[in-house]
Amino acid sequence: MKHLLLPFSFFLGIGMALAQNNPIDFEPGGFGADWTWSTFEAPQGASDPDFNVVANPFADEANPSDNVAEIAIEYPSSEPWGQAGCESQHGADLGAFSFTSENSTVTLQFYQVGFASNVALKFATPEGAAFFEQIFTNDLSDQWVTATFDMSEWIGDPLGQPDQIIFFPSYGPRETGHTVYFDNVVFGEAGPSPDDPQEPAPDPTVDEDLVLSVYSDTYQNNVVSDFNFNAFQGGGTVSEIQIQGNNTGKIEGLTFYGAEWTAADVSEFDFVHLDYYATTSTAFNFYIIDQNAGIPGGAPEEPRFAFGPGGDAPLVQGEWVSVDMPLEHFLDFPTGPFNFNLENIFQWKFDGNGTLYFDNVYFFKDETVDVSNIQASDFHIFPNPAKESWNIDAGGLNMLRIQVFNAVGQQVWAASPQSSLVQIEAGNLPAGLYLARIESAEGAAVIKLIKH
Repeated sequence: MKHLLLPFSFFLGIGMALAQNNPIDFEPGGFGADWTWSTFEAPQGASDPDFNVVANPFADEANPSDNVAEIAIEYPSSEPWGQAGCESQHGADLGAFSFTSENSTVTLQFYQVGFASNVALKFATPEGAAFFEQIFTNDLSDQWVTATFDMSEWIGDPLGQPDQIIFFPSYGPRETGHTVYFDNVVFGEAGPSPDDPQEPAPDPTVDEDLVLSVYSDTYQNNVVSDFNFNAFQGGGTVSEIQIQGNNTGKIEGLTFYGAEWTAADVSEFDFVHLDYYATTSTAFNFYIIDQNAGIPGGAPEEPRFAFGPGGDAPLVQGEWVSVDMPLEHFLDFPTGPFNFNLENIFQWKFDGNGTLYFDNVYFFKDETVDVSNIQASDFHIFPNPAKESWNIDAGGLNMLRIQVFNAVGQQVWAASPQSSLVQIEAGNLPAGLYLARIESAEGAAVIKLIKH
């Protein structure tokens, strides 16, 4: 199981932190197998998950261990944290210790049977003090996955010395229960990560007449009102810094964070722009929030654009990345009973992990889209999402040119079909969101394509 806190010996009275018992491997003579583990917090009427140390049922090259921890969850959940946790006993299993730069990167392996879900990890002190859980974004099932958690926010013991590890094996809503295995919990030193940015984000090039700016030094006139840079946050540190005189947002130890402004109608715009620079972050989501939709924070119905494994765009570390997210993507998000629209957008939100810089958040019109009365709805796309190819049927419209762009604006495919039916090959493209710009004699339109 992923109770990642390892028992370790330590000297009292010196303030020195000694190494954890490491790794937690659930093997005889190792660590974890004889610890006292307990599970929590099933919904009313259901039993808490079962925890056992068992023979590895999926031993392979990724994890050849003889023994692993098994957590069997027998119930569905509508809660964003999955209502399933597992924790070590205070004191006896781990002993109080300090995180340092040598042990604050924690890795573990897990195997989710049947379907994929995120997992999360946190630590607590004897008094129960804890930072927010760190979430690992996952879209892989029926295989061993290695998760990495950055616990550097504990360095310096701002809450005290932790003595308990808490693992959330299925962190998200689900329609049924499933079994999750975990193993090989290791405390170690953070590996090399990209340097912090030395240059500011690139200056936007969109004409200000086409923009409503939320956060950018470039635009001074068409801007939102009463902007609050840090309206709310979870764990980690959120700050505004300057890079070569340019105001830049920085999030360290991201859990969730948001800004706020007077609600604005952005329904006339086509995209929301973001520049980001990830150092240790491996996954994050970007949200725009409708003041009137009433969607609870953390609910699966919150419209978002996901960066990272299995997301709408890959996450790139160590360089500034400019992304134009179609507002249609947020409108198409499955919000269930909630009515989300673009007429009262008043917040952004980030959630995810690691350290992330950002700049130049603004809504803008694409003046190439509205050049005629043709609409994206005039095109029939099948299948969409697709794995190998998309077919586009324009009815009687003759498509003169098609360009396909990824989420960071790079052209990945182009053709001049002179036809009303076109097949776009997708087999060699990474999973994520793509935009196809279609030109005809009648004008141009942009449509959204999804690759699974």
